[in-house]
Amino acid sequence: MKLSVRPGADHDLSDAFRFYKREAGTGVARRFLDEFERVTKLLNEFPDLGTPTGGGRRTYPLTGFPYSGWRP
Repeated sequence: MKLSVRPGADHDLSDAFRFYKREAGTGVARRFLDEFERVTKLLNEFPDLGTPTGGGRRTYPLTGFPYSGWRP
């Protein structure tokens, strides 16, 4: 199975990185990116993990990083 990231995810990832860097420092922001990479590898290896969201897509939370970037 090929892992794909939804359109605009690069922007979301950058926003989250800037949030963690601003609020907690560069070290935490880098750990956030490490966690993102860990989860993407995990999902690639075990594609049935996570929560189905429809259209064959799934979500999976990043441990220790609650930022969602969601805005109403």
